[in-house]
Amino acid sequence: MKKIFLLLLFLPQIIFAQTFPSPHFPQNVFRNPLDIPMLLAGGYGEIRPGHFHEGLDLKTEGRIGLPVHAAAAGYISRISISNTGFGHVVYVTHPDGFTTVYGHLNRFNPALENYVKQQQYAKESWAVDLKFPPGMFPVKQGQLIAYSGATGSVAGPHVHFEIRNTLSEHPLNGLLFGLNIKDNIPPTVYRMALYNMDRSIYEQNPDVYGLQKESGIYAPSKKLILFNGDKIGFGVQALDHMNNTSGTFGIYEEILYVDGKPQIGFRLNNIGYEETRYVDAHTDYKTFKETGRHFELLFSLPGNKLPIYYNFGGNGTLDISDGKAHTIKIIVRDADGNTSTVQFEVQKNPTFKGLEKMNYANTMYVSSRNIFENNHVQFYLEPGTLYDSICFHYQQVSTDKPGFHSGIFQLGNSDIPMYHSFNLNLKPQKTIPESLHNKVVIVRRDSRGSGEDVRAAKWDRGWLVARFNNFGNFSIQTDTIPPVITPLNIHDNVDLSKAADIRFRIGDNKSGVASYRGELDGKWLLFGQKRNVIYYTFDEHCPPGEHTLKLTVTDAVSNQSVRIYHFKR
Repeated sequence: MKKIFLLLLFLPQIIFAQTFPSPHFPQNVFRNPLDIPMLLAGGYGEIRPGHFHEGLDLKTEGRIGLPVHAAAAGYISRISISNTGFGHVVYVTHPDGFTTVYGHLNRFNPALENYVKQQQYAKESWAVDLKFPPGMFPVKQGQLIAYSGATGSVAGPHVHFEIRNTLSEHPLNGLLFGLNIKDNIPPTVYRMALYNMDRSIYEQNPDVYGLQKESGIYAPSKKLILFNGDKIGFGVQALDHMNNTSGTFGIYEEILYVDGKPQIGFRLNNIGYEETRYVDAHTDYKTFKETGRHFELLFSLPGNKLPIYYNFGGNGTLDISDGKAHTIKIIVRDADGNTSTVQFEVQKNPTFKGLEKMNYANTMYVSSRNIFENNHVQFYLEPGTLYDSICFHYQQVSTDKPGFHSGIFQLGNSDIPMYHSFNLNLKPQKTIPESLHNKVVIVRRDSRGSGEDVRAAKWDRGWLVARFNNFGNFSIQTDTIPPVITPLNIHDNVDLSKAADIRFRIGDNKSGVASYRGELDGKWLLFGQKRNVIYYTFDEHCPPGEHTLKLTVTDAVSNQSVRIYHFKR
């Protein structure tokens, strides 16, 4: 027996205006943090997995160790070290209401480096997040604060640079502050997508048209498009370009005109980190998962709370039920004002007889508390979890695979994005011995059977509970295999007198590495981490002589591996 319950709120956030408000950002206040010309590897507002890119990625000529300077006077208010995200990052708060952020650094200036190291040993943790009062580390404009690197979640060396509103902590579009970055190249518009606004975006495939530039205007090969529907919405696939770099960048703003009148637009200049996950509602996520193409929407989905949309006379839904041809113009612009134009006509197809009826059983709605439960599966989605309504599908598939304690529960479509995560409750269908109760995990794969996501499960009155961000195919399994430790430059009884460091590769086959701890002669030792490699750089904590190193690595369900090495220094 399965049930779906509903309850109701929510409207998309659209600002009503006649024109875009003029951005008021101070000019020429911030200097280039590097000593080389500013060239970008990434820009503000780019579409990334699950978030907007909210800073400027400054190229460092592929090098690590370039000096990084304070962009303006202020004080260092925060330093963080992590294996993910910004890696080594410095925050400088300025007296004019802005904070600058410098991420993916290799190391800090000597004073900061020494202080951070003291705190790491005091906390016995390499990963730290430290905050400072105004008088502790003041800086002048141009003062050395760190050196560039490639730490955290990064593909290659660069400096991630942000300018934030100090009060709201929202990253602002750094291209609007008068930085010396040359750009006189307009965006390239590749395709447009047409959506039937009488149907959920997740229950349709848009009509996609390639665009060609003719006489300065982008247009489809058919200048008049006949559309099968009464109400239509538009999406655009476009990328920006800049001088002196081969990279591609995000779009700053778009405006939709219908029959010469502005209807709706969006502008990307102020997005908070609490809002950035709505990127999956700003774009057609389902089509991206199917084709790899990002279409930015010129309408706001019901569950989209991004404050970037401006209503100039419409909400992005065009009623073409009158059967007349309507002229569509879409303006695509970058932050320097370089502009591209898309233009064509659209008309309701005279042969259109109406939408095919759909089975709306098990529909889940944006504003509802959507609950699903049966004898083996229970979950609920908070209101605002979905961006548009969906038809939820469920199926249970049996499996005899070893290590499985349930069948495979196929819940919905993994191509449907969510804003909130949800607790998934699964009941084992096979007896799990008491000795394995703390080794149970819930494993998720996407609807195509790939992309394994493993979470340690907690017991709750005979159910197993774990939290997930998306639908997919779920199963109950156990993880009894400890993590793997691979020494990279050490073995027992080795002489490391000439070595600069000690390195290991660590990994886990199922639930993932949760923690690691190095001890030298019984005392905690500072091992840093870069992806799956941990390293200790020799310093005063390892004086000359004979030493014993103990390394313990623990996974998410408390399986442990321990290695002990004796070495000479």
